[in-house]
Amino acid sequence: MKPELECAPCILKWVCERAGIQASEKGRFQLVRRVSRILTRDFHGGTNVGALSNRITDSISGYLSNCASYYRDIKRRNNERVHQLLPSAKKYVEKGRTPHQRFKRACRLASASNVAPMTAPDEAFSFREATRILEGKGPLPLLVGDVVGTARRATRILYLTDNAGEIGFDSLLITALREMGATANLVIKKDPFFEDATIEDALFFSMDKLVDNIFTVNGFFIPGRSASQLSDIFKKSDLVIAKGTGNYEALKGELHGKKVIYLLKVKCNPISTDIGAPVGTFVVKVEKTLGV
Repeated sequence: MKPELECAPCILKWVCERAGIQASEKGRFQLVRRVSRILTRDFHGGTNVGALSNRITDSISGYLSNCASYYRDIKRRNNERVHQLLPSAKKYVEKGRTPHQRFKRACRLASASNVAPMTAPDEAFSFREATRILEGKGPLPLLVGDVVGTARRATRILYLTDNAGEIGFDSLLITALREMGATANLVIKKDPFFEDATIEDALFFSMDKLVDNIFTVNGFFIPGRSASQLSDIFKKSDLVIAKGTGNYEALKGELHGKKVIYLLKVKCNPISTDIGAPVGTFVVKVEKTLGV
């Protein structure tokens, strides 16, 4: 996704609040200066927001390591909370009378679980929106495009995860896709990476038993800029499913003809304009990208 002007201060805030959570005051000032230098050099209308975020996080790896223990505890509590919700979530999905209905229900839960705040978290997520769906109180995430038809025609799926905790709801969606006859490969972050899901979180929900392979990436996956094996898997996939704002920003304009289903909460004006839904809306959107 190409940036709008307001993306620069948003990236600065997103990175510095998260990476500086356990740094000294001097360290936080140094962090702001380092990120600002990269933005000054690389922020322009032709850049990819995900690629820019990757360059920034690569340059502050020491900060990511220093705050890893803080986020490890946050992620553990998120995982435990979703583990408590999964029995009710499975019952909700299973109320669908057909595999297609169960897939749609799982999509909505996966989208509604994408609740990471734009600032660094200070407590485990409540997953209030997903819980309200389970209780029949809604509102339901907005479905845009032929979501079910697109998934029904897919046989090889590349699934890009977002945060710990919510990856538990992703496991229900992958189960629904398997019921429809598809196989999936999972992409998670290489540890440490803030509150994003890593291999530890995927194994907590037994994702290794649901997918063909689990790939780790150092930041956001961008086609053509990752390891050769994952790039080959991407080329052979006929559908990409991407969770969260970061994956949307990294993939938009980079998919070269691949179909994609985005699942996310709209958290900023540029994405609101791009998707066509108000800020705060949970969305499941299918998009057929233009080939090269």
